[in-house]
Amino acid sequence: MKVHRIFRAGAAMALFGALVGAPGLRAQTGESPYSSLFKIRLGLVAGDLRETHYDNKIMGLAAEVKRNVSDIFGIKGALLAEVVLEFSPGRHHDIYPWDTNPIRGNTGSGLNPLYSYDNRKEYGSGINLRLGYAAQMPTFGPQALGSFLKNVEWFAGIGLDRFKVRSEVKYTLNLTPNSNSPIFPNFDGGTFVQEGTSLVPGFFAGLRHQFSKDIGFELSVRNFGMYHYEFTPAAYYTTDSSQFGTGKSSTGTSRGFALEFAITAKL
Repeated sequence: MKVHRIFRAGAAMALFGALVGAPGLRAQTGESPYSSLFKIRLGLVAGDLRETHYDNKIMGLAAEVKRNVSDIFGIKGALLAEVVLEFSPGRHHDIYPWDTNPIRGNTGSGLNPLYSYDNRKEYGSGINLRLGYAAQMPTFGPQALGSFLKNVEWFAGIGLDRFKVRSEVKYTLNLTPNSNSPIFPNFDGGTFVQEGTSLVPGFFAGLRHQFSKDIGFELSVRNFGMYHYEFTPAAYYTTDSSQFGTGKSSTGTSRGFALEFAITAKL
């Protein structure tokens, strides 16, 4: 990621934090209906996103504003809005289906695994907007459990993700000639990068525990998605060597679930 992109993202988060921490919003006394939090979040990803990124991590920095609505709707709870700057890393991996028969060239020759690979990497960074509702957990059970639940609240809502995803493709497929083939083998290969963005809705739910007046911990489950680029080299579907260096491509959305952990600090 380029330095100026990181700077812009950090500046946006700093501005948001400044706004939510302004005297008009921050809870200076117990009478204010507003409160705000800063969060450091890490998550473990499962589903299609884990397969396309070949990685199970997501991380982010977030700022949340919460508004108590008991004076508006007469119910004990709060509406919340949160902005998250996120990064979903990926790892290089070989996607060639080695567990099936190797592809065949137009001369009947087979793939030479010693000099062949199909390397991919896909990863993204972006912004997530979350809107939801939060309320204190009901107390029940033994006194110790009831005392613990007094400091726990549940929350749930919907999210909207906009990730810029970068897909890196680098492949070389060496089709070794047989005894009736020319001296030199056929090659299908190429190296390129594809980038794309999309708006993807999702949802989340979780629990928050306050260790103290200023520090808390969140555990949540989230469903989300991002842009995905799929490329198939020509040698995967044709023996016509004149098409080598080309391929078929498509775009779509990869979705997954994330188990997220967050440390929260009151602004």
